Amino acid sequence: MSNGLHVLIIEDEMLIGISVQHCLSDIGFESFSFAGTEIQALEQARLRRPDLVTVDVNLLNGDGRTAAGALTREFGAVPTIYVTGDPQALDGTPGAVIVEKPFGPHDFQVACRRLSLN
Repeated sequence: MSNGLHVLIIEDEMLIGISVQHCLSDIGFESFSFAGTEIQALEQARLRRPDLVTVDVNLLNGDGRTAAGALTREFGAVPTIYVTGDPQALDGTPGAVIVEKPFGPHDFQVACRRLSLN
């Protein structure tokens, strides 16, 4: 898939962020930016509006759901995949598309299908 879609990866652990990028690259995504905090996520999204956002729920400096909410308020609905080791943390988030850690490319393929991105 050469889809030209831009992905914003919100993840505070660099190695996990790189793993997310590799998984998404493996299924055809080509353009990425990274953020480790809500402020960085907004800054990166303002530089280039993402077509897809992946969000770590438990950031060291904040909450990924707060970052996703800030992006939605500023840019409207953006397809979002929550990447977490604690999927129960999203029980109050209706319709959340979740990839559970540890993950592989297939997990992101399934999530993208749920979001109608591939």
